[in-house]
Amino acid sequence: MAISSLNKLSPVFFSLFVVLHFQLNVAFDFTQEAQALLKWKASLQNHNHSLISSWTLYPFNATNYSTQHRSKISHCTNWSGVSCDHAGSIRRLNLSIASLKGTLDELSFSSFPHLAYLDLSINELFGVIPAQIGNLSKLKYLDLSTNQFSGKIPTEIGLFTHLETLHLAENQLNGSIPKEIDQLSSLSELVIYSNRLDGSIPASLGNLSNLALLYLFNNSLSGSIPPEIGNLSNLIELNIDTNSLTGPIPSSLGNLRNLEVLHMFINQLSGSIPKELGNLESLTSISLHSNNLSGSIPTSLGGLRSLIYLHLYNNQLSGSIPPEIGTLKNLVDLELSQNLLSGSIPNSFKNLNKLEILHLRQNHLSGTIPQEIGNFMFTILELDTNNFIGQLPHNICVGGSLQNFTVHGNNFSGPIPKGLRNCTSLKRLRLEKNDFVGDISKDFGIYPYLEYLDLSQNKFHGEISSNWAKCPKLGTLKIAANKITGSIPAELGNLTKLGRLDLSSNLLAGEIPKELEKHHSS
Repeated sequence: MAISSLNKLSPVFFSLFVVLHFQLNVAFDFTQEAQALLKWKASLQNHNHSLISSWTLYPFNATNYSTQHRSKISHCTNWSGVSCDHAGSIRRLNLSIASLKGTLDELSFSSFPHLAYLDLSINELFGVIPAQIGNLSKLKYLDLSTNQFSGKIPTEIGLFTHLETLHLAENQLNGSIPKEIDQLSSLSELVIYSNRLDGSIPASLGNLSNLALLYLFNNSLSGSIPPEIGNLSNLIELNIDTNSLTGPIPSSLGNLRNLEVLHMFINQLSGSIPKELGNLESLTSISLHSNNLSGSIPTSLGGLRSLIYLHLYNNQLSGSIPPEIGTLKNLVDLELSQNLLSGSIPNSFKNLNKLEILHLRQNHLSGTIPQEIGNFMFTILELDTNNFIGQLPHNICVGGSLQNFTVHGNNFSGPIPKGLRNCTSLKRLRLEKNDFVGDISKDFGIYPYLEYLDLSQNKFHGEISSNWAKCPKLGTLKIAANKITGSIPAELGNLTKLGRLDLSSNLLAGEIPKELEKHHSS
């Protein structure tokens, strides 16, 4: 009889039955995802004072499905950081900067079969990254950076075959980079800087053909740079600085024709700079400073016409500065200090009219300074501790932007550039140990931002102007071993930040003003 009655059910009624059954099952699935989030929420500290305080779920009411349905999907519309797909399943969790504190131990990753985007960055999450995170098989974006996660990167990370972005930076992760990462064939961003990772850079990373960003800096990685990195034809930024990498820079990096940023500084790299780097015409920034690189600067670097920053300082580079560097008309920052460079500054430097920062200090450079560079709007110009001769460009400090000007320890002569008198932007000026001449009461002005001034061991004459008391930030004033006459202005005692004053070996007369007794002299 019951079977006969069922056979008599209309097609319309049967369709309604199927739809209702499907909706109830979907509602149950929604509840499973929401309950998983609520369980994790309960395990977190101070969750009632964070972004997830909005996470609440109303009880099921079997007599009123429409109300129940709304409550079941409320986490899709009313829960902060939660986004669902059209079917009502959680697709995105964006909980960046959500004031979360706790672990991931109680987060059931298997409850989110459709999750594609997970961002938990910039919180106070700690503990290990659970191996169960590998259950997020649909994940395309994972960001756990800027937390306090420790332990190793789980090898299960290799299960994310759809992953495009992996950010684990600024944590306390240790151990080596899992070789399983090479299975992430869709990966375009690998960002794991500022951790405690050690071991070598896996050569298999060269298989990640879609990789655009590779940030491994500020870890404890060692060993050599794998030549296979040169296979990453889509790479735009390579940052492997601040590690303990050794060996040469692979010439295969010259294949990275799309590379814009190459940072390898603060390692223990040795050998010469490969001439093949001159093939990287898209480069805007190259920084190889603070290594053990030797040999000459390749002339091929003159082909990097998009280059803005070139940092090669603190190495053992020798030979002359290639004139080809003068063809890099977009250079803003050129730093070649602390090397073994010799010869003169190429005349082609007059073409670098966008230069704002030039560091050539502590080399064996000689000759004169091209007068044309006096027209550049420098903020920092460091030429000290070389063998330069002749006069400084007379129009130094064009535009009033020069802040740091150091030429001490050379053989410069002649008068002080007229441009320095009105260079009110100056913060640090070091002219000591040269053969400069002039009247210090006339050749120098009032500098409201000046912190450090050293004119020692030159041939200056004249009297100390009371105008220098109008430099309120001055902390160091040295004019020793010149031909300064007259008395010491009492007004210098008004310099409240003056911590070091050296006027020795001059022709000064009179007593030290009592106003200066509180300052330390040397």
